[in-house]
Amino acid sequence: MLACDKLRKNAEKIWEGNFNHPFVQGIGEGTLDKNIFKYYLKQDYVYLIGFSRFFGLATAKGDRLVQMQMLSKVLEATLNIEMDLHRQICADFDISPRELEATKPSATCLGYMSYLLATAYQGGTAEVITVLLPCSWGYVETAHRLKERGLPDDKHYRQWIETYSSQEFWDLNEWLKSEYNRLVEGISGTEADRLQEIFNYSSLWEYMFWEMAYKQQDWPIEL
Repeated sequence: MLACDKLRKNAEKIWEGNFNHPFVQGIGEGTLDKNIFKYYLKQDYVYLIGFSRFFGLATAKGDRLVQMQMLSKVLEATLNIEMDLHRQICADFDISPRELEATKPSATCLGYMSYLLATAYQGGTAEVITVLLPCSWGYVETAHRLKERGLPDDKHYRQWIETYSSQEFWDLNEWLKSEYNRLVEGISGTEADRLQEIFNYSSLWEYMFWEMAYKQQDWPIEL
């Protein structure tokens, strides 16, 4: 079994919880309340900004040139392509650029971004790839599983599934998995356990993000 597949197997309970979350199932069935999706879009926009900072740090942490080149390409695509597409989708939901820029991170969004950045600051390349995998791999796997059941009629939810099940996202995720397998070759059992813990926590943050969006959770006291 490949090292990355062992990570996934050991987090099976969390990942099945992610896939079966009512937010994800609502997208697949085309029945998710649009106000819930609108809240998700706004928080995901904030998350993408933090994600871009993470990729900037990840690029600097790269242990070889080809890795730095690949991560920098992802950073550029996130900032200049994905976020532009995100703004276009938000416009369909009457979310203006000004409203997006004024959006503050929820407690969960801030916590997840902070965990990514803290892991990258404190760790090396293996930690960077490990903490990233649940987001990249999770979205790709989720979208493919939903697509296999049949695309919903709703154009926005269909577009969401088609985007994350695209060849581009698949190829990026396969590269990340191969990088993880390369980086952990020959590591000790203690180190493998520590990386598994990072993977598990990041997977749990993915669940918490779905939960935050579905319940439109914000801070318990208004800022």
